[in-house]
Amino acid sequence: MKHDLIISINVHEKPEYLLNQIKNIQEYVPLKKKIILNCNHYMLNEFKDRDIRDVEVYPDSISKKPFHGSLTHGIVCNMSYALNNYDFDYFLVISSREFFYNNLNDVRKIEDNVIDETTTQVGKVDYRIPLFYKAGKYCDSTLPPDHVSWKNATSDSNLENLWWWPKFSRTKLYQYIESNGLNFAHSMHEGMCYSGECCKYIMDFFSKNEDIMYDLFEFDGCVEEFALQSISSNYKGFYYIGNGCDTKTLDDVSPSKYTYKRNR
Repeated sequence: MKHDLIISINVHEKPEYLLNQIKNIQEYVPLKKKIILNCNHYMLNEFKDRDIRDVEVYPDSISKKPFHGSLTHGIVCNMSYALNNYDFDYFLVISSREFFYNNLNDVRKIEDNVIDETTTQVGKVDYRIPLFYKAGKYCDSTLPPDHVSWKNATSDSNLENLWWWPKFSRTKLYQYIESNGLNFAHSMHEGMCYSGECCKYIMDFFSKNEDIMYDLFEFDGCVEEFALQSISSNYKGFYYIGNGCDTKTLDDVSPSKYTYKRNR
């Protein structure tokens, strides 16, 4: 059976909260779907033997921590698992605090939220919103590998030198992108989405560049905000249906998006 949507969630605590999140997905996403949970040791023990509609548990535990490549490790393992076990149209990544507030009852609606070479911000730039960087301009490698404030940045700024780019430029992936003259991109990982064909493209890239993949998994930084997005920017782009990484209420969300991050 072909699935419209695979939903990937890294989970690490509070089983009852996760059950409420699953219930929310089942209510707001009346599609052929599979929710794949990537668990730490505790949550794997809690969920591996539960029979929950639409839910699959990745068979191995992966310990994760914020601002670290272990989050990307969980996402990539779920993507690989999905490709090996299901036929699907889209792969959506949400956080363990992310809930739907708009009904996603037609999977084609995802395509209204594409991030590709047509994606631009004019005037004041907000790095909490996805951005596509066309090949040709890359981060200044002489900058310290730290976060650089993007406050007051505009579309005329050297955007590739702000935010976390000075740190991300130390990854093997970014160095590969620059040395091969490729596009790159960023978005918050909460709500990022990839077509099934793009997932194949990403995993094919990693199969040919395992050193890049493992470097991401061990990197001391939030590479989940740029890695898969950048790889996909050299295919056909990706999609973004979330409201960023900040905790919000329903009064703060975009009416055109679908998920938001709320208090646990």
